[in-house]
Amino acid sequence: MARCRVTYKNDDGLHSVEVNADSLYEAVAEAVAVFREDKTISELPGPSTELTVVLLRKPPEHQITLARVQEWAKPSTKGGPAGITKRERVRKLLAS
Repeated sequence: MARCRVTYKNDDGLHSVEVNADSLYEAVAEAVAVFREDKTISELPGPSTELTVVLLRKPPEHQITLARVQEWAKPSTKGGPAGITKRERVRKLLAS
């Protein structure tokens, strides 16, 4: 089951809802049910309404100490020219 945001646009504006669903079709059906319950929406989605479904994923989270970043940024040929450039950019950012 995934968390999704389903959106559609009508003359009143943009309408979005977040739902849990196992498929694209279930996400749209869940959203339409929620939209139908919302009495503030004057124009509900119809057969030709285009709905946008966005899968909401939890972003990866990383923890690192500044000391580790400073150590990594020390001049090195590790990673070739791309690694040298990346380290140089990090050193410049840390220096400013």
